Amino acid sequence: MTTPQTNAAAADRKHEPNDQARPLIGVPGMWSGSVQGLRFDGIAVAVEVLRSILRAGGEPVILFPSEDHNDCSRYTLLDGVVLPGGADVSPELYGEVPADTTLVAHYGGQDAAEIAVIRDCIELEIPTLAICRGLQLLNVACEGTLTQHLDTETIDHVNSLHTVDISEGSRTAAAIGTLTPKVSSYHHQGVAKLGYGLKIVGRADDGVVEAIEHDSAPIIAIQWHPEDNAATLASDQALFDWVVREARTRKLGKAEPRVAEKKADIHS
Repeated sequence: MTTPQTNAAAADRKHEPNDQARPLIGVPGMWSGSVQGLRFDGIAVAVEVLRSILRAGGEPVILFPSEDHNDCSRYTLLDGVVLPGGADVSPELYGEVPADTTLVAHYGGQDAAEIAVIRDCIELEIPTLAICRGLQLLNVACEGTLTQHLDTETIDHVNSLHTVDISEGSRTAAAIGTLTPKVSSYHHQGVAKLGYGLKIVGRADDGVVEAIEHDSAPIIAIQWHPEDNAATLASDQALFDWVVREARTRKLGKAEPRVAEKKADIHS
């Protein structure tokens, strides 16, 4: 039997925070001029990135690279962000002329849109995992520079598996549970001058920067592709687990004032 009291109780439950709800993880999409099955432009995100977020308990939300780079209200509903790999960052953003080997995004506003996301993540302290291009964008957003084409005589970073040395006591080391992860590498550019507010916490044997962190914001940036082997390699999946776990903590933290206010109303 339904009564006014049970209806009121149900309405209250609808507005109560759900501790088990999946935190929303924003993933910037790459604007592409060609996507199979579409007549016009489309938005692409690596499937394995989305799967890894789901596996960690998050709900991925694809972010459109809007031309409005000043509207941070778009990200206030997000609990975390994963910046995926993709095209090379435009060298004009760090004061260089593009080399013949540099291949930038189809959409001219892609870099600016993602840098806007990064700066909002720093300002709003949104937990963020930056992958490959994401690491490079983070460095450029913080006024760092990139090497447009790496020397691959020692390690072929374009398509290989190699070991990375992670700094003990770093956020990254705590997240992945090892100081010497074996990683799937697919990049031909890397950090040259480190950006402000960042620190290097991982390098390959040839000295190439493989992991950086932000000094104050909860951001881990890695140069390798953890989504490649996340289904079978614990240290790779652990990075997605970390960002979802931090996002869930942030989500519950945002809900606490509403819970306290509700309790105060009950006892008033």
